[in-house]
Amino acid sequence: MNAPEQIQLADAPIAAYSPVAAGLAELRHRFDGVVFDVTTAKGDKEARGFRKELVTLRTTLEAKRKELKAPALAYAKRIDDEAKSITTEILALEEPIDAQIKAEEARKEAERAAKAEAERVRVSGHHERIAGIRSAIGSAVARTSAGIAGLIESIESTVVDSSFEEFQSQAQAAKDETLLRLRNMHSEAVDAEAEQARIKAEQEAEAARIAAERAELARLRAEAEAREREAAAARAEQERKAREEREAAEAEQAAKLAAERAAQAEELRKQREAQEAELRAQREAQAKAEAEARAAREAEEKRLAAERAELRRQQEEAEAKRRAEEEAKHAADMKARNAAPVMLAALRQIAEMSTEAKVQKIAKAAIAEAA
Repeated sequence: MNAPEQIQLADAPIAAYSPVAAGLAELRHRFDGVVFDVTTAKGDKEARGFRKELVTLRTTLEAKRKELKAPALAYAKRIDDEAKSITTEILALEEPIDAQIKAEEARKEAERAAKAEAERVRVSGHHERIAGIRSAIGSAVARTSAGIAGLIESIESTVVDSSFEEFQSQAQAAKDETLLRLRNMHSEAVDAEAEQARIKAEQEAEAARIAAERAELARLRAEAEAREREAAAARAEQERKAREEREAAEAEQAAKLAAERAAQAEELRKQREAQEAELRAQREAQAKAEAEARAAREAEEKRLAAERAELRRQQEEAEAKRRAEEEAKHAADMKARNAAPVMLAALRQIAEMSTEAKVQKIAKAAIAEAA
């Protein structure tokens, strides 16, 4: 007999166990509830005899169980072995396909990573180009007006076109802002250089005037000395007096010239300090105006950001409220649908069990309406 034919249905009795079950029934009939007086030789003998019969019956049952189970175990092993063999063959077909799928997934992931890196490099390149435009402002510090003019020409020649892609508007804004700052700096440098040139010219003119006065004084002194040498013998006393008068006049003239030069130098210093103070005030006023404009732009940006955040919050609250209402409606609908079968069952029970025709009629009408 094949192993499948030996396997019994789960709810059918095991035929091979029938003799054991019959013997157990006979023993239960004979000894169920019997109490042996094992304190006596007869009672002890009877108890031991009954125990021997039960042990024999139990060992017989165990031997039969092993005998019946052996074919089932062999068949179960065969089932496992054949399933393992078939699984091996399935895996031989499955694993190459799985490897192809995983290889394609890895290729797609590598492609996605390469695209992400390319995008990062592209965006970084645009940012670097825009930063290069703005860096001209830092390069202009401490340059002459000619140097700043060269930077302005370089920035003006910078082409902002579609090569900047979606950053074209940012690049144009950076170019416009940089040119505006450079032109302001160029104007300031031109004014400062002109003022320095004017002061230098005045200083050189003053030095030339002083040199001319000294030359004229030397010439006059030489002429006087020549006249004195010609009349030295005849006018010794007169020469002494004339020399004293001349020296006094020269001292007075020198003091006057020194006083004039000091006054002129002081006037030039005051004019220079006034001009420097005016230039400083103009630069401070311009810096203040730029700071106020920048603060105004930042305040406006913060206000707009706050308005956008508030709008997003209101939208999120509205969306959350809508979802909550939909979920509440869905829960109510589900509750009504779940309650409907219970209500119909109760109405049917009332219609079937009630002996009053009026009650049955009302219940049937309710059932029809609910259906």
